[in-house]
Amino acid sequence: MDAWSSQQLSPLYRREVFRSREAEETDARVARELKPHRSVWGSGDVDAIFCRAEMSALSLCILRYGCDVDIEPDALGNFVLVQMPLRGHADIHTGGQTLQIHPGQGAIISAHKPVRLRWHADCEQLMLKIELSRLQEVARHAFALRGGDSVDEIDFDMPLRLDDTAGTQWCRMVASLASLLPPHESERYDPRWLAHCEDNLMLYLLCHRPNSVLQRHADAQRGSEETSLRQLRRAEEFMRERLDSLLSLEDVARAAGVTRRGLALLFRRYRDLSPGEVLRNMRLDAAHAQLARHDGASVTEVALSCGFSHLSRFAACYRERFGQLPRDTSRDPARLPTARH
Repeated sequence: MDAWSSQQLSPLYRREVFRSREAEETDARVARELKPHRSVWGSGDVDAIFCRAEMSALSLCILRYGCDVDIEPDALGNFVLVQMPLRGHADIHTGGQTLQIHPGQGAIISAHKPVRLRWHADCEQLMLKIELSRLQEVARHAFALRGGDSVDEIDFDMPLRLDDTAGTQWCRMVASLASLLPPHESERYDPRWLAHCEDNLMLYLLCHRPNSVLQRHADAQRGSEETSLRQLRRAEEFMRERLDSLLSLEDVARAAGVTRRGLALLFRRYRDLSPGEVLRNMRLDAAHAQLARHDGASVTEVALSCGFSHLSRFAACYRERFGQLPRDTSRDPARLPTARH
């Protein structure tokens, strides 16, 4: 892949933890560096290499076995593993799914699901080990979850596309982080900057790759939207049924099941008007419809029946909305202007 240039990854290759041509030694070293596992070695000569750069909540790793090997670590437990083949391919079995990954297509392995892996002899992978608790904390802040809300498990959809727009950007971010590794492992970046870089990578995954937290947030947003619209409808129905009554905003808010401030936010969001302006327009529309029927009611009677006690104010608002005075509508059946919104 163009995203993984040798120049970008060379600082990571320089952080070699071990090389081995022995299956038993490789098993033990990988178990120590990542997680204990069961393995079955297949055909081919072992030519293993493991490189790692540890940060705070992330580790960048490169791993190659050099021959076919089946690995069964059960569930990862306290970390999520992003696997991105640099060359060759591997098979992943987890959560009832079987997936083959290769350059251009990786996978994000959940912490809580048992997983079985088959590395083929030609496979060498760049891997990102992410501390689960830190990923959950980033998710909590990203989606504004309250202290009592639990993030629980985080499952990402498979495969992890690395060749679409979002995947290409992800590869660039990871490669950039690898290229910025200090020349010597003993050297450290400012932990505040490092934490920002790590959180930024996690946030990108959470926001741009389909996952369970993102889906739950979208579902909650839809539920919140539906609740808000129900509250708005209750408020408007309450007002419409009481156009001739003296209503306070507290009355309307109580009927809608919100606070007075919440009521104002509802109407501003969905109507771009205040509750009082919406109520006034409802009353004006009702007065206009009644005057247009020419049923013999006077302008004063109509105004009072629609909740207007000040006739001059009623006439001014009516003219502003309909472009004519109430008496013009009342006496001219042919002239029925359209309301100005």
